[in-house]
Amino acid sequence: MVIRDEYLVTTARDLGGALKHFRTAADVTQADTAEATGIGQPYLSSLEGGKFGSSLTHALQVLRFVGCEVVVRPRAPRG
Repeated sequence: MVIRDEYLVTTARDLGGALKHFRTAADVTQADTAEATGIGQPYLSSLEGGKFGSSLTHALQVLRFVGCEVVVRPRAPRG
């Protein structure tokens, strides 16, 4: 779910959407991102599709259960 350039992450798919949103907003290609972070482009594509594995999904479920939420937003500029 997008809220003013913030993503409320309740599922792995939400986190994947946030990755893609902020990568494209930064005008960076998957290939450039993969190279800069040392991962393969197919793996990055998989992450953007929300394929993180069951451990992330379980962690998000536990956080929701105990009343927490995970929000992804751009950090403040340095300086």
